[in-house]
This record gives sequence, structure tokens and C-alpha cells, in this order.
Amino acid sequence: MIHNIEGFCLPLLFRKHEVHILNDLPVSTVRLKIHCASADDDLGYNFVDVGKDFNWEFCATERTLFFCHFWWGAYNSKVFDVYNDLHYCVHDGEGYVEDFTKKCFYKVQIDGFYLGYYSKNDGQILYKKYRDW
Repeated sequence: MIHNIEGFCLPLLFRKHEVHILNDLPVSTVRLKIHCASADDDLGYNFVDVGKDFNWEFCATERTLFFCHFWWGAYNSKVFDVYNDLHYCVHDGEGYVEDFTKKCFYKVQIDGFYLGYYSKNDGQILYKKYRDW
């Protein structure tokens, strides 16, 4: 289910974007816990089951920023911005996603976080390693 932050975007002022968090951790592990928010919208604490996708859409401007705090097990914890850039999802996203990507995909695995985008040429989501735990 997609969480809709803003129901309507004015075409010339705002651009509708999405962030997806996919739990790709092993089946036999504890659930992934996340807390995502912006200055205006708190998506709360959520548990994402293995193979499931937590996602939301929003109207973005140059000042839009969403961060997520991730917990997995007793020792793995990470916080970082998942959206802060109209062009590449995040300011350091160039080389990870295509320019003007509107759907930002994060895949959480044992070795860390992968940032991806839907490639129209390949017809699939392409990921690159983005962060360690």
C-alpha cells in the first residue's frame, strides 16, 4: 500500500515523487523496523516484512527532505536521507540513479543499502550499493 502525503500537486510548482523501501533481508531474521519522516510529515514506526515494500508518494520541491532510521536486530542501526534532491533522489545520488528520477528505490540487505531506479530501457529496477549498515 502506498502512503499518499499530498493528494494533489500543482504541475508547475511541484513534482510527485515516490520512495520505496524493500526488505531484502534473509527470511529467518528479525523484521526490519523503520521510522521515516520529513519536517512536515511523520510516517511513524513501521515493521517491514521480508519481501515487502514500504512506500509513500509526495509533492516535492527543492526543499523537500525525507530521512529514515533503520533498525535490524540488536546491533544494526542506520539513519540517512532517503530523499533530498529533485534530480537524483539524494544529493550524492548521481551515478546511482538516472537524472530526474521520480521513484527512488532502496533495497535493504545484510551488507547494507542499495539505491535504485526503474530503467525504462531495461524494464527493471537497477540497484547499486549505496550505504553500509
